[in-house]
Amino acid sequence: MLRIFNFRIGNRLYCVKAARKDAKKYTDTINLPRTKFPNRLTAAKREEQERLVLDKKIAVSYEYQEQEQKEGLDKKLPTFVLHDGPPYANGQLHMGHAVNKILKDVTLRQRVAHGQQVNYIPGWDCHGLPIELKATSSASGQNAQEIRQKCEWFPLPCNLNHSKMSLAARAFALEAIQSQKEEFSSWGILANWRKNDIYMTFQPEFIVNQLHMFHDLYEKGLVYRDLKPVYWSPSSRTALAEAELEYDPSHISPSVYVRFALNPNGLDVDAKYKRIYALVWTTTPWTLPSNQAICYNESLEYVLVKLQEHSPDELYLMASALMADFEASTQLKCEVIQTLNGSSLGKFTYKHPIDQEKSDLPFFDASHVQDSKGTGLVHTAPAHGPDDFLVSLARKIPVKCLVNEVGIYTKEAPSFLRGQSVLDQGNPLVLEHIARDVVHSAKLEHSYPIDWRTKQPVIIRASEQWFINTEKLKTLAADALQKVEIYPRTNAEASKKALLTQLQKRPYWCISRQRAWGVPIPVLYSQESGQVVINSALIEHFCQLLRQEGSMDFWWVKPIEDLVPAHIATELGYEVKDLVKGTDILDIWFDSGSTWSAVLKNDKVADLYLEGYDQFTGWFQSSLLMSIAARGYAPYKALFVHGFTVDEKGYKMSKSLGNVISPKQITKKYGTDALRWWVASHGTLHMSITVSDKLLQQAAESLSKVRGTLRYLKGVIGEKGTSQEEKLLTDRSYLNRYLLSQLVEFESEVAKLYNVYEYNRVVACIQNFVANQVSAVYVHLIKDRLYCGDDQELQAIRQTLTHCYRQLCKSLWPIVPFLVEESWSYYDVSGGAFHEHTVRANAEWEDRKATEIVHAALDVKRLINQQAGEVNTWHLAVTIKGSKMNLLLKLHPVLGKPLSNSELCEILQVGSVSLEEADNSDVSITITNLQTTLCPRCRRYSLHADDQETCKRCSAVMEVKN
Repeated sequence: MLRIFNFRIGNRLYCVKAARKDAKKYTDTINLPRTKFPNRLTAAKREEQERLVLDKKIAVSYEYQEQEQKEGLDKKLPTFVLHDGPPYANGQLHMGHAVNKILKDVTLRQRVAHGQQVNYIPGWDCHGLPIELKATSSASGQNAQEIRQKCEWFPLPCNLNHSKMSLAARAFALEAIQSQKEEFSSWGILANWRKNDIYMTFQPEFIVNQLHMFHDLYEKGLVYRDLKPVYWSPSSRTALAEAELEYDPSHISPSVYVRFALNPNGLDVDAKYKRIYALVWTTTPWTLPSNQAICYNESLEYVLVKLQEHSPDELYLMASALMADFEASTQLKCEVIQTLNGSSLGKFTYKHPIDQEKSDLPFFDASHVQDSKGTGLVHTAPAHGPDDFLVSLARKIPVKCLVNEVGIYTKEAPSFLRGQSVLDQGNPLVLEHIARDVVHSAKLEHSYPIDWRTKQPVIIRASEQWFINTEKLKTLAADALQKVEIYPRTNAEASKKALLTQLQKRPYWCISRQRAWGVPIPVLYSQESGQVVINSALIEHFCQLLRQEGSMDFWWVKPIEDLVPAHIATELGYEVKDLVKGTDILDIWFDSGSTWSAVLKNDKVADLYLEGYDQFTGWFQSSLLMSIAARGYAPYKALFVHGFTVDEKGYKMSKSLGNVISPKQITKKYGTDALRWWVASHGTLHMSITVSDKLLQQAAESLSKVRGTLRYLKGVIGEKGTSQEEKLLTDRSYLNRYLLSQLVEFESEVAKLYNVYEYNRVVACIQNFVANQVSAVYVHLIKDRLYCGDDQELQAIRQTLTHCYRQLCKSLWPIVPFLVEESWSYYDVSGGAFHEHTVRANAEWEDRKATEIVHAALDVKRLINQQAGEVNTWHLAVTIKGSKMNLLLKLHPVLGKPLSNSELCEILQVGSVSLEEADNSDVSITITNLQTTLCPRCRRYSLHADDQETCKRCSAVMEVKN
C-alpha cells in the first residue's frame, strides 16, 4: 500500500507495507572485496613496513631503471637529467632539505613512471667557512690522531701529514654526509645509494676538473688577479661574494655632514668670506682617514651658501638640488650667496680633515655622483668603495688601505686609530677627532650587508684578490638565459627578470677566499715581483699529486721545493727558490658553479636545476657564468624555483623562536609518505611554504583516504594475473567504457601537470578523480553488478578496475612510493615492484560517446534525487519524458516500456525506468512508488511472488555458482 502526503517535488514517499523477514542469509553468495592489504597501520607497523619497502623495492629502483632498462621503456625518449645542487655537509637536515629533495624526487619518479630513464647523482658541498667553523668547534679537545681516525672509513686515503684543520673539516663533512645520506634514502629519494653513486666537492677527480677549469679560464683572460675593493667580513676574515651576503634592515649607522676646507686657489668669491668648505655626507666616518679625493658631477649646479648659526664669514659648497634635503635633515637654513656650474669645480683643491700633510687634494668629475641624496659631493676612499676605486684607476691614484683582514686599523693609520676596530671604535673615534668639522650628526636606520654565516656587519676593503671578469660574460649569459624555461610558470617572467637583474648588477666576481678549508688556488708567485706563475704543465703536476695524495692537503704541508719540480720551474723562467705558493682558496661558488663540468655526462647540459629562489644570486648564477665562460652556453635547459618553509604565523623557522619542526619528527608521527604528500601539496604553491601540525594532519588524512581507495580496488581486482590484463572483454557496459575513457583523460591531465611541475595540482587532480569519477560515479553505481552479478559482469568490472588501480598507482608513485609499493606487493604476490612496470592507458579506450551518454544519465539522476528526497530509490519507478531520448536509449533500448534491468536503471539506481517521447524538449520526470518487496540478496530487484526467495537474476547467478 502506498500513501502520498501532499505529493509535489521535494516531498517524501512512505511505504507502509511490512517488509518480508529474511529467512536466509546470502552473505556467502556475495562477491565482497577481499584483501589482506591493511586499512591502516600503527606507527610501529608503519615504520617496519617502510623499512621493508625501502630495502626490498625502493633501494633498487634507481639501479633497475638505469641498468636493466625495464621492459617497455620508451627508447625514443632521451634520458632526463636533473643536476643536484649540493647542500652543505654541515649538520642535521631541516624542512628546507625535505622540500628540495622530495620535489626533486617527485620530478624524477614521474619521468620513470612515464617510461623515461633518469640521471640523478646527489652531491654535497664539502668546503667553505660553515664546515670549517663546525669542524673547529666539534674538534675541540681532540688531538690530530683522534680526528684522523674519524675519516678512516672513507675510501680516499688519509695522509698522516694532513693538517689538523683539514682532517677535522674532512671528518666533520664525511660524518654529516653519511647522516644526511641515510635520511635522504629513508625518504625514498631515487638515487643509487647502494653503490654510493654521489659526488662530493672534495673528491680528487672533482678538484682535478676544477683546477683545469681555473687554468682554462685564466688562459682565456677571464680569470685575473687584481687589487680591488671587495665585501670583506672581519668576523670571518675573508672576502665575500654577493651571494654570501644578507641584509640587516634595521642596522644603525651615523649620518654625518662633514666639512672639508677648500684652498683659496680657483675660488672667485667676495673677500669677506674667509673660510670656504665642501660639504660631504657620509654614513661611514671610519673611512675618512683613507680619503683621497672629492667627487662631483659637472652636469649638476652647485651653490655656495651661508649656514644659519654658523660664522658669517664661512661658505659651504653643495649641489643646489640637494639644498632643501639638507635643510630638512639638519634644520639649518641656507642662504645662497653664489651659484656655480659643476664644470668649474675641477680646479678646486681641499685639505684632508685628519691628515694635515695632505693639504692639496683634488676634485674629480664622476658620473656616480647624483642629486638623489647627500650633497652632490662624495668623499672618495678608493680602498673602500667600488665607484671610488674606478675613479682611482682612471686618475691613477694609488690605493691605500689602512684596515687589515680582522677589520683593525693598521700601523699606517693615524696614531689615535691604530689597533682599533673600524666597526666598533672607528666611527666614534673619527667623529671625536674631527668634531669641529662635523656640521650635523644623526643616526640612520637602513639596510646594511652582513656576513650570511656570522651575521656580523661587513665592510668594503681593498685587497689583492682573484676575479672572474663578468663584464665579458654578461651579454652572453643574458642571451643564454632567454632560452631557459623557468617554473613555476606563474612567476616565470619575474624570476627571469630577477636573475637578469642580478647578472647586470655584478661588476665582477671575486673567487678567492682567505680561509683554510677549501681548494687552494693553484698558482705560484715570484718572490721578487709578486707576478703570477702558472702554466699547463704545473697544473697537471698538481693534479698528479692530488691523485696520489687523495686530497689537496699537500699544498699546505709540502715545502715549495717538494711541490714544484725544477724542470717545470725552469720552463717558467724561475728557480724553485724564487717562487712562493699562494695561500688563498677558491670561493665555494666556484666549486659548486663547476659541478656541471665534473658530474654531468655527454653534453653536460641538465634538463633541470631545481632549488630555492635564493639561488638566483647563488648556484643558478655561478653555474651559468662558469658554463658561459668555459663553453659559451647555459648548463641547464630549465630552472624550477621553490620557496622556503615558515611556521603557520609566517615566521621563518629558527631554534631561537622555538618553531622548528624537523622532518624526523614528521616521519615518526605521520609517516614518510605524509611528509611527501605535504611537500607535493604545498611545496610548489607559494614562495612561503607553511609547515604546521594542522597541514600535516590534513596530509595524513588525505593519504588515509587514498589508502582506503587503493585497498578497495585491490579487494575487488584480487591478485595480479593474466585475465585482468588481456584485451578488453566484449561485454562492456557503458559505465565500464566511461571509466576507461576517463582514465585516458586522467593520465593525460596528470602527465601535463607533472611536466610543468605543478605538483599541488597533481594532488588535487588525483583527489578529484578518486572522489568523483572513481568513487562517486563508477564504484557507487556498479556495486550491484559487482556484488551480485554474474561472472562475466564481475570479470568486466575487475578488468576495468585493474586498469584504474594501475593508473592510480602510476599517478601516485612519484609522490607516495611507500604506499604504492606496499599496495602493489598485495597485487603482485610474485614479489615484483611497481617500478618494474610501465603503465599506459590505451588510446583506444577514449570513448567520448560513452562519456556523453553517462553524463546525460547522471543529469537525470540529479533530477530524481532532487524530487525523491531521502528514500531508497530502488523502490521507485521513474518515467522520463522528452524530445531527445537518443542518448538515454543507448542505456535503455526501448520506448514506452518499463524495464528494471537496463543500465539506465543501474545508473539512476531505481527499480524501473520508462522512456517516452514528448514534444517538450525539456526533460520531465514522474516518480511512483513500487509496491513490492526487494530481493533479500541484492536489495535491488523486486520479488513478484510471495513464495519467491530471491529475484530471477540472483536465482540464476546462484544456480550457476552451485
